[in-house]
Amino acid sequence: MPPALTSITDDAKIALDNLADRASNLVNPSMRLGVTGLSRAGKTVFISSLVHNLLNGGRLPLFEAMRSGRVSQARLEQQPDDAIPRFQYEDHIDALVRERIWPDSTRAISELRVTLEYQSASGWNRMFSRGRLSIDIVDYPGEWLLDLPLLAQDYETFSRNTVDLARTGIRAELSKDWLSFASGIDMDAPADEGTARRLAESFAAYLKACKS
Repeated sequence: MPPALTSITDDAKIALDNLADRASNLVNPSMRLGVTGLSRAGKTVFISSLVHNLLNGGRLPLFEAMRSGRVSQARLEQQPDDAIPRFQYEDHIDALVRERIWPDSTRAISELRVTLEYQSASGWNRMFSRGRLSIDIVDYPGEWLLDLPLLAQDYETFSRNTVDLARTGIRAELSKDWLSFASGIDMDAPADEGTARRLAESFAAYLKACKS
């Protein structure tokens, strides 16, 4: 059966979009830099410090282009994906420099684009034009990485593994109240919102105890 006209049209649109993206990347190359780590690892401070040093010509001895003076300008630009919240660089720097406090920690994914104007390390390329590179820095909550194994589990498997883990090692003492409450619930009884809420609160208290 020959492909439908709509299918051919859709495929053509996708091909043109991909071609346009590649052409745009040749003219204005970009790279995506993901920064992730667990809570209190310093992701927000690291990104804020990196961007601040790039914008203000700070000391970055391991960044050869900056150290050798080949980076002529660095500026913030509008990020390519409006669906992702902007990384609040200005607020974080204000907290660090003016208020002398740690900025708020990462709570959701955010992004910031920094564009660098630079001279190529190659003398031949330097003769024609300056280089330009846009760096899209993505602040990604590391705690979300812990959820990736759930993609390979159904709810029953996840629940069984969670209970088994709660009964081992130091977790056994921390989970005692939650497991005791859970074991007293009649699984055949009608659903009760209050019981479900108390069970969730008990489980949350156990997780907080593990974190501390």
